[in-house]
Amino acid sequence: MSVEKLLKDYAAGRRDFANSNLANANLFNSDLIGINLTKSDLRRANLVLAYLNKVTFNNANLSGAKLGGAILNQAIMMNANLTESDLHGAMLQRVNLFGANLSLANLMDANLSEADLRSTNLRGANLRCAILTATLMREERGYPPTTMTGANLRKADLRGSNLSGADLSGVDLSGANLSEATLSRVNLQGANLSGAIAIGAIFTEANLSSANLTEANFKGANLVKTDLKNANLHLANLFGANLTKANLSMATLSNAGLIQATLTGTDLSRSLLDGANLSQASLVEAYLVRANLDGADLSDAVLTRAELSGASTVGTIFSGTTMPDGKMHY
Repeated sequence: MSVEKLLKDYAAGRRDFANSNLANANLFNSDLIGINLTKSDLRRANLVLAYLNKVTFNNANLSGAKLGGAILNQAIMMNANLTESDLHGAMLQRVNLFGANLSLANLMDANLSEADLRSTNLRGANLRCAILTATLMREERGYPPTTMTGANLRKADLRGSNLSGADLSGVDLSGANLSEATLSRVNLQGANLSGAIAIGAIFTEANLSSANLTEANFKGANLVKTDLKNANLHLANLFGANLTKANLSMATLSNAGLIQATLTGTDLSRSLLDGANLSQASLVEAYLVRANLDGADLSDAVLTRAELSGASTVGTIFSGTTMPDGKMHY
């Protein structure tokens, strides 16, 4: 279909253009609000600055399409192919991208707040500075999880998002805001969360092994049964965080803030806790075999039934600490 006919028929009131061939079409700045382009071919089409509110792109092919600055709020794009598409600065609020393929897409500065990104492929996508507040990415039974392997989410806003079960292994989330987000069972193995803000976030049973969490803010976060083996939490803020039964073996927590943190039954074997602030922390039944606690502050902490064999405690502060045998250290 020619662009001229499409625009003429649309102006005349037609909205159903399913199965149209619009590959390489130039629809720059076009007003196509509410159009139905289900299963249409829009490969490499120019839709820059187009008005595409409430459009239907289900199963459409938009690979390589140019959608920079386009307005796609409330669009329905289930199972659409958007590989290598350019959505820089696009408005995608409340868009439905369930099952869509956005691998290698450019979503830098895009607004995806409240978007449905379940089962979406975002491998290698550029989401730097994108707004993803309250997005839905939780894993659905019978469908593949949302995957962001190798994606760039640096300084992205993910506040309140649900990413349960998503695959974010190796992603760059440095400086991102994950406050109040739900990341239960998410795979963040080897991810970069340095300087990230995750206040009150839920990471229960998540995989953060070998992740970079230096200077990250996990104040009040729920990290119950989280795998943090070999993770780097140097200078991280874990004030009041719940790390019950988490795996922190061989993790780096040097100079980290763990004031009032709950570490009940946590594995901290061979971890580096030198200079860490663990004052008022609960370390009941914690496993601290061969941990480095040199210069750490454990004042008023509770270490009842904790295992400290082989731990290094040079210069460690035990003022008011309840020791493994239940006796208070003065």
